[in-house]
Amino acid sequence: MAPASALAREVPVRVRGVSYSYENGPKRVLDNVDLTLRRGEFVVLTGHSGAGKTTLLTLIGAIRSLQDGAINVLGLELGGRGTAAQEEVRRKVGFIFQDHNLFAALTVFRTLWLATGLTEEPPSREAALEEARELLEQLGIGQHLHSLPRQMSTGQKQRVAVARALINAPQLILGDEPTASLDHQSSQMVIGVIRRHLAATGASALVVTHDDRIFGMADRVLRLQDGRLVSDT
Repeated sequence: MAPASALAREVPVRVRGVSYSYENGPKRVLDNVDLTLRRGEFVVLTGHSGAGKTTLLTLIGAIRSLQDGAINVLGLELGGRGTAAQEEVRRKVGFIFQDHNLFAALTVFRTLWLATGLTEEPPSREAALEEARELLEQLGIGQHLHSLPRQMSTGQKQRVAVARALINAPQLILGDEPTASLDHQSSQMVIGVIRRHLAATGASALVVTHDDRIFGMADRVLRLQDGRLVSDT
């Protein structure tokens, strides 16, 4: 049997028998879901609205607490509310939210520099500035390094959110509709940047999306229906 650390590198996400219900909901949002994400994979998770996609993503990202089943992320077993494993996973995962969630009073650089403070060894300001500049150039918004959110379009702000998720070179990227506010060209650019990060670092990505334009760029497409994983292609 492979050592736990080696297994975590090769299989950064393992979901087993996960079910989830909301307190006031009539049924399970997730029903006995099994899922494995392998090293270097770019995987799309799709399905109709209400199928449980975002709930599953937030469970894997330790934003929501597990109810039933088991989830192992980067070698850490996620348990109930407020565990040390949850806090560790939140630090190690790059999460791209559906809404950019940028602070109105912070420039793009200060937003990215703030994100680097979550690492065990935060970089110097100069190193963070160089990394931020390079990432923003790749995403086509290098001119906005010192801009405030109000000075950018919705699509540009979403690309800043992508940069924020990548700035710490995470081993796992979780995206919730990261291209929803982007045109086709910008969507291709964003997915291309994410894929290059995976190729360079061996990281993995799980992206929730309805955007069938990026299905062809994925290694696998998973489909959730009524809380169950019904296909893996």
